[in-house]
Amino acid sequence: MKKYSFTVDVVSSELDIEDVKNGLYLFMKDNHKEGVSSVKNAGVKQFSEQGYKVWRARVTGVTAKQAGDAHNPKAAS
Repeated sequence: MKKYSFTVDVVSSELDIEDVKNGLYLFMKDNHKEGVSSVKNAGVKQFSEQGYKVWRARVTGVTAKQAGDAHNPKAAS
């Protein structure tokens, strides 16, 4: 027997955690009939703007420059 683990990151201003957990649980129940599945919330992290940009670049590969939201120190104040 093998145990498979997955990590799903969702970045949003609001999210119904129970709906996501139930949806994943029902998907596994309907599509994986030969084993046992467990779905749980691993926590919620509050990002600062800079923290979000760093996470986005590291995890998704989208840099601030690519996204068009990089800080421009030469911009008029």
